[in-house]
Amino acid sequence: MNRTFVSVTSAAGTHSPNRHHGGAVVTRVAALIYAIALVAGLTGCSFLKPAESTARYFILKPLPATETGSAASNSLAVGFGQVKLPAYLLETALAVSKGTNEIEYLSSAFWAERLDTGFQRVLAADLAAALPTEQVRVSSWQTEDVAAELHVTVEQFDVDAKGQGVLIAQWRILSPGGEKILKAGSSRLSRQGPPPDTNASGAVATLSELVADLSRQLAQALQETASRQAAPISK
Repeated sequence: MNRTFVSVTSAAGTHSPNRHHGGAVVTRVAALIYAIALVAGLTGCSFLKPAESTARYFILKPLPATETGSAASNSLAVGFGQVKLPAYLLETALAVSKGTNEIEYLSSAFWAERLDTGFQRVLAADLAAALPTEQVRVSSWQTEDVAAELHVTVEQFDVDAKGQGVLIAQWRILSPGGEKILKAGSSRLSRQGPPPDTNASGAVATLSELVADLSRQLAQALQETASRQAAPISK
């Protein structure tokens, strides 16, 4: 005898694993959306906005001619060679001295040009203000067009955390073509300015003033060289 078994299950009692899993996923997604909306409301949707850059870019600037010095009476055409800087100053960030042998770079203050290029540009401008106008030729010149060559090597050029700026440089004044040293020396200059952490612009201004101070020393040395060359030879 054949027996047929019929299983009748109530619709309300039907259990579907897939349906349960889908409902849980929807619930979790809804909770995630709610959490994102809540965070967005608390932060003003800042995560959707592009981060505003706090970086600032600086250049050295020459001082006005009236602050640099009066024009010298003896005309002296000068060929000004490329300024040599130590490697730590070729970083784009502003260097801050933290001690005898430690340097820190500001994370929000940067040079807008190579510092060796800017140093040469400003020093040449300051020299031109102290010497006769248009008598400083930068980097490239004809030997017969100048009376002397100027070469500068910088050893230190930075500020410390308190705003004390230091410039140490070696310099040489050579005859055209570099065959003879006419005068050589070193400069150790310092100036007090504002702390770079709170006033990076003021710290850069301190460095610009140090370059102007160096230009005054070099202008005097160049004038002394010109005077010796122009002096008659005693018999």
